[in-house]
Amino acid sequence: MKKTIYFIALITTLLIVSGSLFKIMHWPGAAVMITLGSFSFAFLFIPLIILKKFKEESFSKDQIIYSIGIILGTVLGLGFIFKIMHWPMATTLMLSAIILFNFLYVPAYFISRYNRDELRYSTIINSVMMFSFGSILFAMFELHI
Repeated sequence: MKKTIYFIALITTLLIVSGSLFKIMHWPGAAVMITLGSFSFAFLFIPLIILKKFKEESFSKDQIIYSIGIILGTVLGLGFIFKIMHWPMATTLMLSAIILFNFLYVPAYFISRYNRDELRYSTIINSVMMFSFGSILFAMFELHI
């Protein structure tokens, strides 16, 4: 399982980085590489990571929270694909995923894991990092009211 995850992570990273370079240089094939890399991230890499977590965790609460995480990660990945490819509904997908991530997923993750003494420190660090990442992504949007 670990080798599969590493292989998919490597291929996904290479496709996205190469596609981004091709897009910057206006070379053909950029859209295909970015789309394949993003889809493999959203539909292969994230589910495999969550599946690995399912096998490690025995609490059903944690499994529900990780399921929410996979859905939000997939929607955010799709939003990135839509944004890069200039498809409609990109902003809606990305904003909804980021808002739900910051205000639903991170608090649920924090509350479910904070009460366990062995997970307290890592839970605090992970929650702060996730909220910071989500807030930075949210701040990148120009909201016209």
